[in-house]
Amino acid sequence: MLDKRTHLLLSRIAFLCADGSYKIVEERDLLACFPVKLRTDGEGLVHMLNFLREHGYIDVKYAEEGVYCLSPLPEGRMYDERMRRERTESRKRRLYLFAFTLLGAFTGAFAGAYLAAVLALSGGA
Repeated sequence: MLDKRTHLLLSRIAFLCADGSYKIVEERDLLACFPVKLRTDGEGLVHMLNFLREHGYIDVKYAEEGVYCLSPLPEGRMYDERMRRERTESRKRRLYLFAFTLLGAFTGAFAGAYLAAVLALSGGA
């Protein structure tokens, strides 16, 4: 399992190299994928790229002065697709949970109001 920064970097590489070929990418293009909260510098980027390369997620043809020639490997593409699928399924589960909770709340409120009205009209309270 990759950490958030490394996963964001892998997703960016997979996006930039969507056709599966090698792409020449500048350091600033790779650093742009990180939100302000997860910012990193060039040295951190190099460490993440080395980690991804060593674990078989990407291939690096060359890296010189902030310019990289990268391509995602099948393992990297599968990981990225699996994480996207899990995120989509998680969103669907939350939406279903919200919908059924809302439906249950309205049903309970309606049943309570109906019962109160029946009791009030029958003179029981």
